[in-house]
Amino acid sequence: MEDLRTGIVGLGKMGRHHVRCVEMARGLALVGGTDIDGAKAETLPSGALFTSNLDALIAECDALVLAVPTDRHEELGAGILAAGRHLLVEKPLASTARGCRALADAAAAAGVTLGVGHVERFNGAYRQVADRVGRPRFVEGHRLAGYDPRGTEVDVVLDLMIHDLDLVLDRFGADPVHVDAVGVAVLSDRVDIANARLEFPGGGLANLTSSRVSRDTVRKIRFFQGDAYFSLDLKTQEVEVFSRDPRVRPWGVACEKRKASAGHNPLVAELEAFAAAAGGASGPTPLSREPRRGPAERPDPHR
Repeated sequence: MEDLRTGIVGLGKMGRHHVRCVEMARGLALVGGTDIDGAKAETLPSGALFTSNLDALIAECDALVLAVPTDRHEELGAGILAAGRHLLVEKPLASTARGCRALADAAAAAGVTLGVGHVERFNGAYRQVADRVGRPRFVEGHRLAGYDPRGTEVDVVLDLMIHDLDLVLDRFGADPVHVDAVGVAVLSDRVDIANARLEFPGGGLANLTSSRVSRDTVRKIRFFQGDAYFSLDLKTQEVEVFSRDPRVRPWGVACEKRKASAGHNPLVAELEAFAAAAGGASGPTPLSREPRRGPAERPDPHR
């Protein structure tokens, strides 16, 4: 298959990352980008197309990456899909459930691929152990960051916690049966610190905390299950696994440490998975492409 001619819509912080990584990803070829700020043209490499006209970029592309503020996703995404172009949208897909469904329906009607940028699915630490985390009993996650006005058009749940919610839903394989959550606004007019407690079928629990008004950057999540404990540092892409060692009784524990292979780039891996799904050159398969199921329906993890 030929590489998909790809454009970047929005050349801000995430757009710049996508420009760099599209050039590295198998199955994609960078055409150019668009932004309302003409100064962002310098973000693109020499020879790439820059235009302030989205329709002009769409006309040159097979696929686009949407990296604009969340409140523009539904409007701009609908136009791209209606033009028959594959689309990867930075998380969250839209600011409302209705907007998400509208984009999914538009992609189905156009017969094109719609992807969502849940990049932690491709984090080296998570990929190391995802196939071993099968039936968690308890999950604890902390995602903390300093204040950045970018992203404050939505609250911290859609801005940051959404990454950990995605990993938790992927590992439990079902929607929660009960949710308790609290949040407060600090520096913006939306929730900047939040804590959520989710209960899943069978009694599994997840406790997630996210803040975008913290001094330190933290991206850690821990999974506890009957036979092992997995501690993931998603920032460094390192993981520690503590598992029962039957050779030592009664409380024998074996510890192993793993780290992502040198040079592993989660965003490049995500873009290659998008290219493969959209029919470009083959890339890594997304960790999960099946709808979530209840515990009784879910097969043993095999990803």
